[in-house]
Amino acid sequence: MMSAYNRRLFEAQDPKMSVPVDSNINGAGQSSSELFAAVGAIVEQNKMLMTELQSYVTKLKAMEEQSEKNKRSADRATVSNNPTKRHCRRVDPALCKTARMLHNSESFVVKFDGSTSFTNQVNAEVLKKLIKQIRETTTVLKGDQLISSYSDDEIRKACYNIYANLRNQHVANKPGNEDRPARYKVLKTTRQRRQRTFERRWKYVTEKERVKWSGIDQEIMSDEELVTVQDDETMIVHPPQWRTQECTDFLYTCDRRYQENQRKAPKYKRAYRHADSNDYYSKREIPNAQGRYPSGVFVDCKCFKLAE
Repeated sequence: MMSAYNRRLFEAQDPKMSVPVDSNINGAGQSSSELFAAVGAIVEQNKMLMTELQSYVTKLKAMEEQSEKNKRSADRATVSNNPTKRHCRRVDPALCKTARMLHNSESFVVKFDGSTSFTNQVNAEVLKKLIKQIRETTTVLKGDQLISSYSDDEIRKACYNIYANLRNQHVANKPGNEDRPARYKVLKTTRQRRQRTFERRWKYVTEKERVKWSGIDQEIMSDEELVTVQDDETMIVHPPQWRTQECTDFLYTCDRRYQENQRKAPKYKRAYRHADSNDYYSKREIPNAQGRYPSGVFVDCKCFKLAE
């Protein structure tokens, strides 16, 4: 394209090559009105493309949500058909609440009997009626999940949770079991404390130690007892008797590394009983499946009773 200045310069050099200039004609031979019309058509086409793109994005999001729902349903079906995962699977709380509300309603006359087994004839009839009534419900309580999306095994497990609660209440009310919930609570608390302690200490293990002691868990940790003496709370540590001294030294080293990296002082003081005292060692029995632990964890002695 030749500019006006170059055109005049060219005409001054060669008058025979003079070409008339039209201000309404661009370098491509189009008028301004045609150019504006073309630009307007391009803008309208871009708007249409943007609208179609937004529509495609909306459809894609809907497809992704549907795909995620289908995946969750497939996972539930896979877990239901897998007996190794069925035992540790957690049932949907909304489904459990729906089953519990239907079971405890006044319209549901027959209830589970906690004094008998779950496979008892009476409980079997209750289970059959309860599953039928749950299937007749459209959606679960406080949720948009359809009942039809749950498998029979999931609904049966939700019903079993109701029976399990009644069974635990029946066992707790038996003579001699008045302190059973308290004892269970203490065992659960100590187990959780050992798990937290193990996870915190394991962060400060070196790579060499991680390879050597790979496979240990909270079951080999010491038990802790909170004792209050003259308004002073102290955590008494009871190491297990069946743990080797090498493993004990390793855990003490991890504990020292953990304490050195803490900015705040510990909440409780840690202390140990005298080694000659009767309550120095923990009364917890040696865990089962010792083969899954690395060598050097348990003492070479067969006099300890295996925990059930």
